Amino acid sequence: MKFTLKNTFSGRNFFLLGIIFIILTLLSIYILSGLITQIAEKSNAESTHRGFLQKQEIVAKEFSRFLDTQKEIARIIEISTSENLSDHLKVLSTIHANDSLVKNNWFQINNQKIEFTTSKSDANLEKSIKDLIAKNGTNDQFNTIVEDHQHFFWRIYFKCSAKNGNIVRYGYDIDLPSLQVYFSTIDQKTSNYVFVFDKKGTIIYHPEIKLLKKNIFKIANFPARDTVFINNNGFSKRIALSEYLKLDIVRYTKRLNIKGTTWYVCVNFAREIANEDVSAVKKYASLIYLITTAILILFFYLFTLFNRRNFREKEILSQEKNKLLLENEKINKEKALIQLHQLKEQINPHFLFNSLNSLYMLIEGNTGVARKFTLNLSKIYRYLINPPVNNIVTVQEELLFIEKYIFLQQTRFTEEFVFTITIEDESILAKKVPYLAFQIAVENAIKHNIASEESPLKITIDIKENVVIITNNLNEKQNFGKESKFGHKYLESIYNYYNKNDFKAFRKEGDFTCILPLIG
Repeated sequence: MKFTLKNTFSGRNFFLLGIIFIILTLLSIYILSGLITQIAEKSNAESTHRGFLQKQEIVAKEFSRFLDTQKEIARIIEISTSENLSDHLKVLSTIHANDSLVKNNWFQINNQKIEFTTSKSDANLEKSIKDLIAKNGTNDQFNTIVEDHQHFFWRIYFKCSAKNGNIVRYGYDIDLPSLQVYFSTIDQKTSNYVFVFDKKGTIIYHPEIKLLKKNIFKIANFPARDTVFINNNGFSKRIALSEYLKLDIVRYTKRLNIKGTTWYVCVNFAREIANEDVSAVKKYASLIYLITTAILILFFYLFTLFNRRNFREKEILSQEKNKLLLENEKINKEKALIQLHQLKEQINPHFLFNSLNSLYMLIEGNTGVARKFTLNLSKIYRYLINPPVNNIVTVQEELLFIEKYIFLQQTRFTEEFVFTITIEDESILAKKVPYLAFQIAVENAIKHNIASEESPLKITIDIKENVVIITNNLNEKQNFGKESKFGHKYLESIYNYYNKNDFKAFRKEGDFTCILPLIG
């Protein structure tokens, strides 16, 4: 066979083709690098914006959950009477006290004494709560920041009225330093940080605890105009120096949507990391294209270098393939002959006629044995007419078959045959032997030997760990040497196929022994 493209990829043509390909590849790299850079920058901007929106939603949700207590109070009032209202509020207050963030929780019914759960002896606390009630008694909800040299709280107050005229006031403080620890345990995998401050600039939450209570307008390059928006959904975006990381960041600022507050949330992304991502994309894209170019050039070179050699190898392979096809055809023919001969042996008219004759004799004399005889005969022929695909079966399957076969023989010849089966270990039954191996050995023993009541034929099947040994005493018929020994040849062919060379059949000291190696 002659390859028509060998002149195209050789000599000057191949060199010119390589130069053109390299120029086109470099041009493609230049154009694609610019496009990839634009796409990466746009993708990075969209990613940081999505991260900003997700982060501020998480912060708003975490802060807002502390304001949902008003619904719980309303539910308590709805299901309570004047007699048990105080007890129910104590239970609710105790539940809230179990939250490590909640401090100084209290409640008051009408103008009665203020009931405290977490702090009971602080007179200053009680006075500040009374002042809070006096100033905001008409409000249904109020919250404010409380700070001094020792404390930094977010104080929350609720007022609910019952249908019977009872007024319940309920409140607690959120420990903002503890809130900082709590926030550090959630949303840890994001590549940004967030802080919250009020309209005065006081930092309410920050990942750096030392910055709590500081004024963001004084400690960072943060102009107050970044907190002025056209609408509630507006936000500002600025590149600035981080007061926390001490490097350039992209800062998003937005009004925090928490009822009763004028707070702002800032989500910050390191600008250097974003630029590194874009540079990495450009770098690796160029590297990929250069490697691709080198691989393709090498491929074309090797393609022309080994062209003739490949065709020679194909010719050799074609010859070997034809040889294998001839050998395979020969094997298939031999297999077909074996299966045909095996089928003739399986449906042996002589065995069938003898079995039917024995069954006829049993029907009138012993119907119970006749039923068992019929059932075993049917199972034997079902086993014979359904051979396995690979011509091997488990020892257990072969053993069940030979037991039925032996039953039929012993029914016909009660005293003439003596069968013995021993099993060394039950786990051996899962291993495999050639299909009909036991039957071939037993049938050969019956066929080639004379059996009588005075001199019975003794057949022993000994199942060991790696082999099955089938032995019988010899009392040979005259035509023993004229047999074709097809059964043994069949077993040898199966064992050779599975690379088992230790199958043996021999006479020794008045016995005939057949050794069947186990497969698997």
